[in-house]
Amino acid sequence: MLPLLKSYLSDRQSRTRVKGEVSALFPIKSGVPQGSVLGPLLYILFTSDLPQAPNVTIGTFADDTATLTSHTNVLRASTTLQEYLHIFNRWLQKWKIKVNGTKSSYLTFTLPNDPRPPIYLNEAEIPPAKTVKYLGLHLDTKLNWREHITKKRKQMDLRYKELYWLLGRSSHLSINNKLLLYKTIITPIWT
Repeated sequence: MLPLLKSYLSDRQSRTRVKGEVSALFPIKSGVPQGSVLGPLLYILFTSDLPQAPNVTIGTFADDTATLTSHTNVLRASTTLQEYLHIFNRWLQKWKIKVNGTKSSYLTFTLPNDPRPPIYLNEAEIPPAKTVKYLGLHLDTKLNWREHITKKRKQMDLRYKELYWLLGRSSHLSINNKLLLYKTIITPIWT
């Protein structure tokens, strides 16, 4: 099995195309082929020793990682999170994994507007956010779902407009076919 995996991950090359110009081939030294069947399994195996800590929950889905901590005191929750991120950063350095800082943010769920201390990963501040999207859910600091409902409503409206020629009054489709389209394309957006 090892020789098969080695051949799958070795001697890979890539090139970049920008506005019709193509770069020379360059070697790919890390990662797995995106969209491959083995990619998710290899990633899970590679990250199976992700550090754990008391009062910290790690949520992973493919290469997205959410780190959660909870406390009635915002400062204590932030301190716990920061302590874990120091441990997590050492793990990242050990395995030579780079985090895309532009995709990282942190959100504090709280009713009062308590001060939120800055959070750092690899000596770079993680920007605080009022809302984040994780696994298709739009979460905000108050957990009131307003942002999520607004985004989903816009997404449904856009999809309906795209399909209006099939779903509208002037369409020659039967009501059963219109209902089938609605249930298979529009309904999954809000469910």
